[in-house]
Amino acid sequence: MMKFDRVASPARPSPLAVLSGVARWTPALALATAGFAAAPMHAAPVGGGEQAQTPPRVAADVAKVLETYLIGPAAAADLGCRVNWQTYAVVPEGGALKFLDSSSDAVLAVNNRNEVTLIRPETGDRAWTASAADPIDKIIGMGVFPFSSRTGTDAIRIGVMTDAVFYTLSADNGATIARARYTHVPSTSPAHVGKLFIYGTSSGRVAWLNAATGNDGRTHVVDAVGGASPVIAKPAVHDGVVVTGDRSGGVVALGAANGDFRWKKKLLAGVSASPAIGSSAAFVASDDQYLYAFDLATGTTLWKYFTQTPLTTSPFVAGELVLQDVPGEGLVALTQNPESQPGGEVRWKRERVMGTPIAIVDNAAAFWCAKCRKVTLVALKDGSILREVSLPAVDNLEADTIEEGGFLAWSADGRIERLSPRTKPAAATANAAK
Repeated sequence: MMKFDRVASPARPSPLAVLSGVARWTPALALATAGFAAAPMHAAPVGGGEQAQTPPRVAADVAKVLETYLIGPAAAADLGCRVNWQTYAVVPEGGALKFLDSSSDAVLAVNNRNEVTLIRPETGDRAWTASAADPIDKIIGMGVFPFSSRTGTDAIRIGVMTDAVFYTLSADNGATIARARYTHVPSTSPAHVGKLFIYGTSSGRVAWLNAATGNDGRTHVVDAVGGASPVIAKPAVHDGVVVTGDRSGGVVALGAANGDFRWKKKLLAGVSASPAIGSSAAFVASDDQYLYAFDLATGTTLWKYFTQTPLTTSPFVAGELVLQDVPGEGLVALTQNPESQPGGEVRWKRERVMGTPIAIVDNAAAFWCAKCRKVTLVALKDGSILREVSLPAVDNLEADTIEEGGFLAWSADGRIERLSPRTKPAAATANAAK
């Protein structure tokens, strides 16, 4: 992991210092909160004996603290996690938190004025808040990237990609170091790999922006023969390969590092959703009513599953399965690499699950529904619903890019909470659907 240069590090707060003013953190409060989800606050005597009761004052403090959590200990446990930290990003009065990016180097939270707050991913400490872009710009992507300092040490900077300008910020204090205008204006959000921000354009290209130089001169036309057709879905990047499609049905695979050509395909209709990439195959949902599986190395069609409607949502790789929401059919789980099944191998179907799959938790796919503020855990083995977890205070939930099996939750009021897995995922994901 790269380290920050010269960023002032505030003293690490006590477990709920970020909730100061709500309840004073005491050993009794810590003990009561830790056991709050597991036992009643006032337990009855057992076997005629006396059992210690939580004092009413401590119980009231616990209730206040739990009200302040975006996700309390009990709901976190239902997600297979524990609360790591909760903090606040800077939000102006009457404003809102709008965007979040996370990595092992930094959590970056942006409000409606395009002010970014840098948060330490390990502790939840806030380092600084600064302007990330002009207030009228629309931020479509951001992230930290490596660069070599004058002293030769490894360091990081922050790239902020808007719809009009690319900004480079100092990781030390958020000061703007550089601005760059695009040669090829983005029409999608970017995939971020190291120094590179890879995105689609309305002229039918995949473009590479080098954050270290601000240059976006490297491009590739998705369907040069069929003519320029807009790319409207974010490119997928995995294991050094970029896969994307355009509105005319062109699909191309390219090297992520240098844009070298791997293979291309021509579908019967356009691509409206981002592809997904598994261990050895790329999955593309098309308006032509097929879900395609292409060999990642050669582009050979491994199988294609026919549906009764255009597919406009992205497939999701889960263990040895790929999941696809199909209007009229529901959630369909197919084997990633079946043997001699040109039409695909369906493992199970279930009625439509509200939300979007975001992570794998204990051999289940976690679907987050922002509208109903609920997580649904669907078993990968047979598609049964294991449980539903209501998160009424959460506006956005996403898989934690810092730690596999964890989550980041945030709300418009600026609260951000990180959940860490209670146990390491180990081989569970690989064997989830067996």
